[in-house]
Amino acid sequence: MEMTIKQLAEQLGVSKTTISKAIFVLGLQGKLKRSGNKYLLSEVQIENVKTQIANQKSQTEPVKSQTEPVKSQTANQNALIDVLQKQLFLLNEQLSIKDDQIRTYQEQIRLLQEQIVSKDKQIEQITAAMENITAALTASQALHAGTIQQQLTDQSNSKENSVPDDPEQPKQKQGFFSKFFGKKNN
Repeated sequence: MEMTIKQLAEQLGVSKTTISKAIFVLGLQGKLKRSGNKYLLSEVQIENVKTQIANQKSQTEPVKSQTEPVKSQTANQNALIDVLQKQLFLLNEQLSIKDDQIRTYQEQIRLLQEQIVSKDKQIEQITAAMENITAALTASQALHAGTIQQQLTDQSNSKENSVPDDPEQPKQKQGFFSKFFGKKNN
């Protein structure tokens, strides 16, 4: 059965700091299972922590021959070790969070790279379509120019085949009645 650090501390009647210290000494920080913002210990890890705490208690039980200054110094060292272990534990948690953020950023970068490749393909397709349209417009323009040239040539040929006006004789305007009745103004 798995337990959180808090549950194990309550079961053993010790502080969470004592459990964290044992975890640190055993080198289990990176091996703990994480559930949300809590760390879970497996049955094997729980037994190892219990053994470590029992060993710590046997080593730290004061010998009656020790003097008070030595006890005070040991207490200060233990307090310092506890503080350092807490800081290390917090740093490991922050490192885990940063690792998660890095993985998230790497996934976002991968997605953006896929989108760039997709957009490049779309740009290539649009460019090809524009080239086809440009070619079709150029051909259409040439055809239209040819048609206009042909019409101008046909008009020019029809004028050449018609009887030219006498350039020396000025054209006179005829009125409506003279056109109708066939009379010419001279």
